[in-house]
Amino acid sequence: MNGPFLRLFFFLVPGLSVFSSNALVPLVGGVAVVTAAIQFYETRQLPRLSKLQLALLGSFFGWVIVSSVWAINPENSFQLSLRLLALTLGGLLLITAVEVQSAAVQKQYAKALLWGCILGAVLLLVESNLSAPLTKLAKGKALDEAMNLSRFNRGASFLGIACWALFAIYRAHLPRLLRVILPVLPVGVLYFAPSESSLLAVSLGGLWYLMFYLKPRLGFRLLPVLMITSILLMPWIVQKIEPLYGPESSQSIPFSAKHRFFIWDFVGAQIVDNPLIGYGFDSARDYPNNGVENYVHHQADGTTRAIGGRIVSLHPHNFALQIWLELGVIGVLLVCLIIWLLFAQLKKKGLDEDPAIQAMLVSLFIVALLGYGIWQNRWFVMFFIFATLVSLVETAKQAEKNKQVDS
Repeated sequence: MNGPFLRLFFFLVPGLSVFSSNALVPLVGGVAVVTAAIQFYETRQLPRLSKLQLALLGSFFGWVIVSSVWAINPENSFQLSLRLLALTLGGLLLITAVEVQSAAVQKQYAKALLWGCILGAVLLLVESNLSAPLTKLAKGKALDEAMNLSRFNRGASFLGIACWALFAIYRAHLPRLLRVILPVLPVGVLYFAPSESSLLAVSLGGLWYLMFYLKPRLGFRLLPVLMITSILLMPWIVQKIEPLYGPESSQSIPFSAKHRFFIWDFVGAQIVDNPLIGYGFDSARDYPNNGVENYVHHQADGTTRAIGGRIVSLHPHNFALQIWLELGVIGVLLVCLIIWLLFAQLKKKGLDEDPAIQAMLVSLFIVALLGYGIWQNRWFVMFFIFATLVSLVETAKQAEKNKQVDS
């Protein structure tokens, strides 16, 4: 019974990510519960998590809950930690529900995802380039200031990253020339979308793909090292970009980028002052300015644009800095361990030879470094959706190997 249900899930996710990324949270949670219930009804067995999954879950969320004690707002931090724990359990159940399906059923999931992404890409381009006509029709009114086109950024991010998974699934069926050209597709979709960070992320993913197309195993060995090193050094790296947001910097740098440089420099300095245990889970949301003046941007026409309020309004727009700021070096080491074990699992699944998987991971990593708060529920659940796509890639690769053996 889970087969048709999950097929509908994969078809709906891309469109929902465009129109209402918040809807992904109850969707993932609901699908996880329903699939577990169906599995129990059919087999009288509940889904089981591996010992490694349970160990990582206990270690990471154990530290998250402990760090809530000294957070700026302990009650809210504790509530969020429990909510994210529930979402993580739901995400792991979703992954398990997909993995236990047969190769034929997972092939149907891949087709559903393909058509869902095609529909989602059309909807994204229509909404972002024609002033959101469908959203206005659904709401019955024009978009206000709080609902500008940036609301489609997460949908753009999802589609750009999901394109790499689709490419990994169907790449073997394409001529060699198209295998080189097709990575332009996610960049083409996002070129007209509102998210500059997503466009940069998939572009860098494409660059990584082309660099290691002939030597994918070399790229696979380098990528986790680069990710982990950048996370460990991030508080010191960002303090080197301070001149980029000063009045003497080039006016060609977008305001949003220069504002991020200011935030990152400030957060990096705060981390260096308390690197061991951090300031407590979700404290970035309420973090004070600590006497630092608000950011003032000198525009090309000689005027200035001042930013009031807290420097870190909700999050640092960089997941590595957010982990450092809130969870300290202990949280950072746990995240690095998770990344290392993720690559170990990918190698175990035989995906270390696929540059498209690496491009997907590069895109996901760059978006997380430039865009969203790591604890935002709608962004958080996307990690688990992408993890289910890896299972579909693995099944497609195994089917292709079996076909080659038979022939």
